[in-house]
Amino acid sequence: MKLSEAINRLLKRKDSDKKEKDMQLPAEFQKLIQMVEKTQEIELPCDDVYQILDQYTELVYQGENAQELMPLVELHIEICPDCREEFEALLRILQASPA
Repeated sequence: MKLSEAINRLLKRKDSDKKEKDMQLPAEFQKLIQMVEKTQEIELPCDDVYQILDQYTELVYQGENAQELMPLVELHIEICPDCREEFEALLRILQASPA
């Protein structure tokens, strides 16, 4: 069972007299749950990702399968907003550069 399903079940038990739509989790909480669900046993810290983020961004820009070539970086970018922002900024720079 996914974490989000377990939390929703707990909320339904606690507030069984409320309508289901009233029991929706706040968006921030849902995002936190998604991040926790994506957590893996082996992950890269931000410092390691920053060291190779330019290489990862180049792969994405060139249309390579970066997810397959650098899966731990891909996972980290999915769950870390700071690294995601840095990746997106680097990608915008590459896209704006003359070829």
